[in-house]
Amino acid sequence: MLAPQAAPVVEALTPHDLVAYFHCPHEMELTRASHLLRVGGPLGPVRTPTNVVPLHHSPLFSPPLGNLVVNEGRLDVSEKDLLVYEDEGEDDLPVLFPPDRVRPDIRFAGNRSTLGDPELGLRGRPDLIIQRADASLVPVEYKSTHLFVGYHEAHGRLFDTIQVIAECRLVEAAFGRKVPYGIVLYGDESGGGIHEGWVRIPYGEAERSWLRVALRQVRDDHERAPVPAERNCGGCEPNSRGLCQFAATRYEGPHHRLAMYSTLRG
Repeated sequence: MLAPQAAPVVEALTPHDLVAYFHCPHEMELTRASHLLRVGGPLGPVRTPTNVVPLHHSPLFSPPLGNLVVNEGRLDVSEKDLLVYEDEGEDDLPVLFPPDRVRPDIRFAGNRSTLGDPELGLRGRPDLIIQRADASLVPVEYKSTHLFVGYHEAHGRLFDTIQVIAECRLVEAAFGRKVPYGIVLYGDESGGGIHEGWVRIPYGEAERSWLRVALRQVRDDHERAPVPAERNCGGCEPNSRGLCQFAATRYEGPHHRLAMYSTLRG
């Protein structure tokens, strides 16, 4: 009698992986592979073949955008809202609640703060989770930049929507409660708060379906091709470390000597 075959191992992904993949699949590969470099080791395995054909635009299709609500000014929190989770690894998060309304869920304290969804193979940590007066949970992703007018792809912040949809799923799976929406909070640190704002991103069936298909697309992509463009390459950390052979904008700073193009493996 044949022994039962083990289920295939699902590639673990994070909301940040989805954001990087949206920018450039090769950036996602290099970001994950360069983790060992940060602790003094070698560059990890990279899936992208050295002879891959670069793409002209992101291969990841956009999430639903029809029901986003863009708000100027500070986030409105009521006296009955509570802060039940805060990413302890972030040291620049805004203070939204007085101490008596900060009640962290002890299940996700300390080294257990990473939320996980075994079904979708998703792991990550939202910046904040607010429990609203109606007991619903809302993840909040904080960005120190300003609110972008219109909040469309042309303004460069579509990836914030992607990140928050994934974080909604993590909260839903980890806390066992339905999540109605997530929030991107823009603090506008460089502008002194003049252009603060926040975007309410619904989380319904359309967003759940989009996330499942997006995760499948990332896992089924066996090339992780680059999308060389100045808007991508200029802010790409692996490129700033001299790790990308496809970059449209070559970084020539102090880390350039770390270039390891010959180590890329398919």
